[in-house]
Amino acid sequence: MRKTEVNLSADVVVVGGGIIGLCIAYYLHREGGNVVVVDRGAMGEGCSFANAGLVAPSHFIPLASPGIVAKGLRWMLHPESPFYIRPRLDWNLISWLWKFRRSAAHSMVQRHKKPLKEFLEFSRVLFRDLCRADLFDFEWSERGLLMLYLTGAGERDLRGLYRQARELGVSAQFLTREQLARLLGPIRTPAPGGLFFPEDAHLDPGAFVKGMARYLSGRGVRFIEYAAVQKLIHRKNRVEALQLENGRVRARQVVLAAGSWTPQLTAPMDLDVPVQPAKGYSLTFPWEKPVFTVPMILTETKIAVTPFQRRLRFAGTLELAGLQLKINHRRIRAIRKGVQKYLPELEPFSRQKGQLWAGLRPCTPDGLPIVGRVPAYPNLIIATGHAMIGISLATGTGKVVADMVLERSPEICIHPFRVDRF
Repeated sequence: MRKTEVNLSADVVVVGGGIIGLCIAYYLHREGGNVVVVDRGAMGEGCSFANAGLVAPSHFIPLASPGIVAKGLRWMLHPESPFYIRPRLDWNLISWLWKFRRSAAHSMVQRHKKPLKEFLEFSRVLFRDLCRADLFDFEWSERGLLMLYLTGAGERDLRGLYRQARELGVSAQFLTREQLARLLGPIRTPAPGGLFFPEDAHLDPGAFVKGMARYLSGRGVRFIEYAAVQKLIHRKNRVEALQLENGRVRARQVVLAAGSWTPQLTAPMDLDVPVQPAKGYSLTFPWEKPVFTVPMILTETKIAVTPFQRRLRFAGTLELAGLQLKINHRRIRAIRKGVQKYLPELEPFSRQKGQLWAGLRPCTPDGLPIVGRVPAYPNLIIATGHAMIGISLATGTGKVVADMVLERSPEICIHPFRVDRF
């Protein structure tokens, strides 16, 4: 069946209908903007649809941090490790890994963690505002976040994070075994302690993206679904239109929020956007009577356990395996085993089939997102590279990009996230 021919014009075209693109569209629409959102699939079904759903100011340490390279070298060829690289000859991956190694330095983290913390807190406030506006239900919950450890190495990592949190003014509490028992109630754990961030929150990411898509569609924002952008049509220093398989969309301004697919669109324009797709997995189970309400991160295995109102989700792993969504079942087994170690009472869930999902998280070599105008093309803005904190930064990114489009100064400093920093 032949697709309907597309021939549209808009003030702003947003490429990408995931949580970042939808939040950008929301803040632009709120200001009266004429917005079109284009996605290669359905709206809201990208890498945020079934992830852990954490809104976590506690995640102020970038992915590229001291010690991660040494851990990564131990882990990267082990298919059940938290961080796995599928062996292949890929120049873009090799270049990315080299830049990642250079970024994982103490001085770089010291420079990056404060602006990242401010961005995260700004975004959390905006999520609260959205919840209070009651536009749609996305199971917003401010229950905090608990990080559990089992080993001495895990405790050292969390105590280091605790010290840095105190230095930055992020509320955090180191808990003993007895304090863990009071917080978790009937759920027992062999963990001797943990680190609790009381100001973190969580939401149902699927409910958020689908709810936002319905809300925007009902208010006149135009969506073009199942339409991969073939190229950005540009003349001199301006992007004039998007070429789709079945037509064109012209725009005064273009925002690329295409996640892991962004480099495919920028490469023909001689724009190097160093983003690697990092596959993450989740398993979701029905849970009619939740017995705990605080989401957790299992430190040594990097697995998140998120309780929703009627479901329980295990999420985790970082797999650099290219731009593909093939399921690696050894990674799924690793998630099940990891949960059993920390939360043995959840073993019945680990033996159930569960709803399996995988998504590609766009990762930059320095662990910071890319948010800003492209100097060579002033009407092009890029918003990608949010890695594992795309949910946490979604509203903040949406508001910042809307301010850029409207030529207003953003409310936070975005210089560390600029496009040309690489």
